Amino acid sequence: MRNVSEDAAPAPPTRWKVLVVDPIHDEALERLRRTCDVVVHLRPSADEILTLSRDADVIVLRSGVQLPAELFAGAQRLKLVARAGAGTDNIDLTAARHAGVVVFNVPGESAGAVAELTIGLLLALARKISLADRQARTNVWNKSALVGSELAGKTMGIVGHGNIGARVAHLAQGFSMRVLTCVEREDEPRRRALAARNIELVGLRAMLREADVVCLAVPLTPRTRGLISEPELAMMKYGAYLVNVSRGEIVDERALHEALKRGTLAGAALDVRTGEGSPTQLSTLDNVVLTPHIGAMSSDAQRRIGHIVVESIHSAMTGAPVANRVC
Repeated sequence: MRNVSEDAAPAPPTRWKVLVVDPIHDEALERLRRTCDVVVHLRPSADEILTLSRDADVIVLRSGVQLPAELFAGAQRLKLVARAGAGTDNIDLTAARHAGVVVFNVPGESAGAVAELTIGLLLALARKISLADRQARTNVWNKSALVGSELAGKTMGIVGHGNIGARVAHLAQGFSMRVLTCVEREDEPRRRALAARNIELVGLRAMLREADVVCLAVPLTPRTRGLISEPELAMMKYGAYLVNVSRGEIVDERALHEALKRGTLAGAALDVRTGEGSPTQLSTLDNVVLTPHIGAMSSDAQRRIGHIVVESIHSAMTGAPVANRVC
């Protein structure tokens, strides 16, 4: 990290300039303002972020703003990037590393919130709650068109078994669902550990063929980009549901739209999409539930994340090690 040595003895902190470009908890902002010069400019454009970052010591962001290579080249004072969440696919980590900028994230603290939303989305989908709400608001009383499915006895397939996937599995079992999971690296010790929790470790193809619900809970990487496209959707059980709480780019949304129109899938619930903030054809379908990337947006999770962000910035200011360092 520029001008910060983890081996140096702690020194009295100077006031750093902290640029906040995505919303964080009010308590965290209040604490930061006591020790730092805080500039809040939410969701800046690509050009604005380059200008704003030139004299910043710290950038605090979530998933809504991109930090490209050219930003790190031009932000000569930048020492620290605080990702107030888990995923770092919106940050050019190679450029950050080359520029000597420390990047840290806050993994796990929002996993419970995302997992609970996952089950909420699934219930809204399986019991047609969103569609029923829309109809009731327009005085349509058509109960026969709102026959849904129960979760008990169905099979939940979870792609990815990290913090979020493990929480989703636990909640799904609370609904008496059978749980399958697939992970990038399978080994026998992990298989046995999962089996001890009544979770079956299977390959992706086997999961797609067996699961009544497929939940995506993996980070966006070159290996997971486009992971669920036309061939994978064709493998899924007739009448299955797809729930995506990871990243939109993991799903080929054109292929998903066609599968939903044909009725081979019963429905999809998406908290994330490609081109977030832009219109989507998926919004025209009654068997789709859409939310605007709110998985981590519980006040409880945001308070915890904000506290960790502030503590980590203060650690960096005094030359102490920064937890959850990504690069």
